[in-house]
Amino acid sequence: MLTENEKQILEVFGQRQLIRRDELKRILTESGINDGVMAIHKLNSLGYLKFLEAVGAPCYTITQEGFRALKK
Repeated sequence: MLTENEKQILEVFGQRQLIRRDELKRILTESGINDGVMAIHKLNSLGYLKFLEAVGAPCYTITQEGFRALKK
C-alpha cells in the first residue's frame, strides 16, 4: 500500500515522466514532502521508478509498473 506522499510523487512522474535529481529535490521541497528520499527509494525498489543517467545528469523515470500503480 502506498502512502499519500508516494502517490503524490507518482502523480508528478505521471505528468513529467523524466525528472532530474536536482529538480526532484526542489519539487519535493515545494510540495512539503519531508520523507521524499525514503519514498523515492521505496518506489524504486517496488519497480515503479527507475534511476538512470540521461544527458549526463542523474534522473528518475516512471516505469510501466508505476503507471499501472498510479491508475489504481
